[in-house]
Amino acid sequence: MTRSLIQGESVNLADTFAFTGTVSGTDKGMTLLLDATISSAVSEYDISSTYINSTYDAYYLDAAFHPVTDDVVCYMRPFVSGSVVTSGIAYSTYGIEHGLIYGDSGAYIRLHRSGIGNADGESITISGHLQNINSTTIPFTFSGLNNSVKTDGQHEGSIVTGQLVVGSRASVVNGIRLYFSSGNIESGTVKLYGLRT
Repeated sequence: MTRSLIQGESVNLADTFAFTGTVSGTDKGMTLLLDATISSAVSEYDISSTYINSTYDAYYLDAAFHPVTDDVVCYMRPFVSGSVVTSGIAYSTYGIEHGLIYGDSGAYIRLHRSGIGNADGESITISGHLQNINSTTIPFTFSGLNNSVKTDGQHEGSIVTGQLVVGSRASVVNGIRLYFSSGNIESGTVKLYGLRT
């Protein structure tokens, strides 16, 4: 079979292409691993080692939750060796309007600043980056931006960072748990992407 080499300036990339065979050079980007809808109330939502494992060292989370209970806080906990971590977690959360709150050597990462309401439309939308999943020298880290609606229907934006404390730096993370401080997640969506770097 004769191969012809095409120079970059001779290809019209605005055209439509149908690829067959193996396409190389696409080793970077995001792979959708999980696309779930919560349509019945659950006490927490776990993303297990089926999705978070040694395949990727970084992930992108996109989730939205509506709570059953009024005036609640959404938390994240990592899993290590298949068990949810309940201590040794640090976080800082900055609510754009209400300032900074933080925790050290605690039980969770607090994902937003103020309590979320449970009226129609009151909810939280989470966008975040999970890093150092498989590292044994740098602790697991989550960095995210959140939009939430408080109990009075007022919007609040939050910036959140959280990680395992330095003493837990050798802990390989193989899942996360998302839940509210009280009551269930009434409904929501969860997408998780593996990041190829």
